Amino acid sequence: MSEFFTPSVIASITALCVSLITLFQFFKNQRFQQKQFDKNLNRSLTTKLYDLRLEHYPMVYEITDLIYKKKGGNYDINELKEVLETLINWKKGIVNLIISVESRDSYYTLRDVLMKNPAHQESFSKEQVEKIYNANKSFRKQLRRDLGFMYREERLRRK
Repeated sequence: MSEFFTPSVIASITALCVSLITLFQFFKNQRFQQKQFDKNLNRSLTTKLYDLRLEHYPMVYEITDLIYKKKGGNYDINELKEVLETLINWKKGIVNLIISVESRDSYYTLRDVLMKNPAHQESFSKEQVEKIYNANKSFRKQLRRDLGFMYREERLRRK
């Protein structure tokens, strides 16, 4: 009787071990495939995001190029009002979905600075001029960073 059970016990233990190894490999392979799927999905979403940014960001560079000091080191109040209106219209719609948090915060800072009335009747104070200049510079810098992430990601991927 012990001769009958010994081969069957060995065979069943062997089958159980093979089944456990196969199950482990299956879950390992499934986890790997899920990670690959997530990675590819993120890559495609990132690509779409950058495509949209490349489509919409150049317009805001053209808009903010209109913020410049005239002779005497001050800004034209009427031009800034037009720039402000154009900036507000630019941000409506899809730009709200694609702009980064940092760029959005810089946008709000620039918008708020441009909404202020001039300290003097027809000109801004030196402090206001400095705030407008810094807010514009910061906003453009953040937009460049939004696009710069793409290049850093590509550099890391190549290494």
